[in-house]
Amino acid sequence: MSLELLDAQPTAAGLAVTFGTEAGVQRLEGSAEEIARLAQAMRQVAALGQVNEDEDVWLDAVAVGDATVKLGVAPRGQTRVLITRS
Repeated sequence: MSLELLDAQPTAAGLAVTFGTEAGVQRLEGSAEEIARLAQAMRQVAALGQVNEDEDVWLDAVAVGDATVKLGVAPRGQTRVLITRS
């Protein structure tokens, strides 16, 4: 997956996680529940990506603080991610 965890720190409102992506370093701040939901979705998409041969589709979108993290699969076992801010 094009998302590498660089750092995680507790905050007053939950957690702040920093990821390295193809678009650069991205910091997400959200509740513990939002971060847990993101981790679960990342695991599921990674597992599906390993067996995907032909599909190119977004599978999930997870809200984390002011961001939405879209996760999907691409052909030949690849996964993809897009982080947008509201």
